[in-house]
Order: sequence, then structure tokens, then C-alpha cells
Amino acid sequence: MSNNKEFLSEKSSSVKNVLIVGAAGYIGGALCRKFSQTQDFAVLALVRPSSDVEGIKPFCKEIIHSQEVEISSNDVAQAISNHDITTVINVAWHMPPESTKEAQFAKDRIALEAALHGAKAVSPDIHVITTSGNFSLITADGGRITETPPPKGYTQPEYLVCFDLLSGVNVLKDMLIEEYISNGGNASIVYPSSVYGSAPTRGSFWDFAIQQFITGKPHQGYQPFPPDFMTAWIHVEDLADCYIAVARFNSKGGHYLAAPENLSVSQVSTLFAQAAQVEFVAPVFENKDKVIFDDSYTREVLQLQWKYKVADQMKGWVERIKELGTYFLE
Repeated sequence: MSNNKEFLSEKSSSVKNVLIVGAAGYIGGALCRKFSQTQDFAVLALVRPSSDVEGIKPFCKEIIHSQEVEISSNDVAQAISNHDITTVINVAWHMPPESTKEAQFAKDRIALEAALHGAKAVSPDIHVITTSGNFSLITADGGRITETPPPKGYTQPEYLVCFDLLSGVNVLKDMLIEEYISNGGNASIVYPSSVYGSAPTRGSFWDFAIQQFITGKPHQGYQPFPPDFMTAWIHVEDLADCYIAVARFNSKGGHYLAAPENLSVSQVSTLFAQAAQVEFVAPVFENKDKVIFDDSYTREVLQLQWKYKVADQMKGWVERIKELGTYFLE
């Protein structure tokens, strides 16, 4: 446990304490940075003992390490009780990913259930903001995807087959959250689309994946990226603004999709290759499923305006990957 005395002196006594579970990860680090810049929130980070916390130290009122290898509901409940926490945000994932959906879910549910049950053990009023993903969502409305959760027994579209592990695990976690809400718990779900941009902790999944899509070759034991598909993209700073808005709104059972720009993987890869000045012939993506992500409801309810555009961030994206030492395009 560590205190940031300089941080404590800069915040007024009227701020609300938010607990970020998984704060040392890519999204977690960005949330720590962004929440610390607000006037109404102070950040407490709950991380595993093995986590590297150097990147988040400047942004946290306090960093709390779990008592065991994994984060438990007791860790969450103690943090809430000891620090007057009003909001818990779970962005913890098990990495590297397991080989099956079932194995990954068994790992991922640990931190999620710790956040949910730890909060409810203290008070049903504690707001738990959970994290899913845009591929957990599907509607039958001509490929238009909103924040509406999929109905029970829905058939997964063909374009999602290659992402069965990721989307399938998120759907299973979402079911736990919906059950928690139906039993009186105060929780919301944020569905980030494909996240890019700089965080103080580490690089994103897409730093690696876009390069693999361009090369079409295995890299460090990972097979080439799956076939082209349509997704949406959000800068990690815009995503952090979404979490802040959800924390302020504090609506039980809220569902929020953060998906500013609809671009296929080939479209983003083309922009990336141009910024990196490497040759790349992009496949023609037809979007046969007519997939469009529509986050207009989220923007209206939370009064959000997205600030970042993928095309404007490409040069910086390439340079950041080079600085991280994870650039492998030639």
C-alpha cells in the first residue's frame, strides 16, 4: 500500500473516491490518468501483487495490492470501507489469454466477481462499472449494433467466429453482471470498441495486431491476424471520458457503447502502413453483414463528444510503438 502525499494536498475534501480494479493494465492506466485530472474524483488503484505500478503512481491517491495472488471480494470490500469509495471500476483481464473460452472465463470472472460482491457486501448503493466489449453486442436490425445486449439463445454471426474466445467470454461475464443487477446490485456495463492511443502503463492489443495484419506473417509465436472484419475504434482518452461520464451519471443497469468510428481492420491498417511508410496492399472489405456500430444513445445520455479521429493519430501511433520497442514492420 502506498500513499501519494503530493496528490492528497491537491484535491479538495469534496471529491469522490473511485476504486479502479486492474489499474496497471492498458485501459486501467489511462483511467487513472484521466480521473486524476478531474476536480470531482480521486483515484485509488487495486492491483495484484505482481503488477508494475510505476506508470500509475503519479495519478493515484493510493495504490492497494491484493492480499493474495488474485484480487478478492474481501480486498474490494476493505478498500471501500477504509477509503469511503463510491464507485468501483473493473478493467481487469487475465493475460496472456487462455486457449479456450471456458478457461479464460474462469480466470476473468475472479476480478469481476470480486468487484461486484465486494461492493455489495458493503452497500448495494456502491456503483460498479464493468467492462465488456463491442463484439458482445449484436442486434438483428440490419447489422446495426447498439448498446442493447444480445437476446438469450441468439446465433453468433459468421464474422464473429474468429473472435469466439474474446466475444464469448465477454458475453458470459455480461450474464453475471445482468444477474447481479436483477438481484438488486448497482452496476453498469461499458462496451469499448477497438481501443488505441497512448496509456501510461503499456501498449494496446492493436499495436501488435495491426502490424500482424499488414505483414500477414506469424510473429513471436502468434499466428497472422484473422480475416478482415468491420469494427469501431475509440481513442483511449475518449474512452476514459466515457467512464468518467458513467461514474457521474450513476444510473443502475446502464449500458453504454463507446464506438466513435466505423472502420474495417484493412482500412485502419492502410492508414497505419501509410504513416509507417511501408508497402501494403489492403484486401477489399465488402462488409457483407452490413455491420455498423451506433453509439448515439450513449453520446446523448452521457452528453459526450468524441475528440479523436483515427487518421489524425496515425503518425503518433507509429512513433509510440517504436518508442515502446514493439515495432516490427520493415
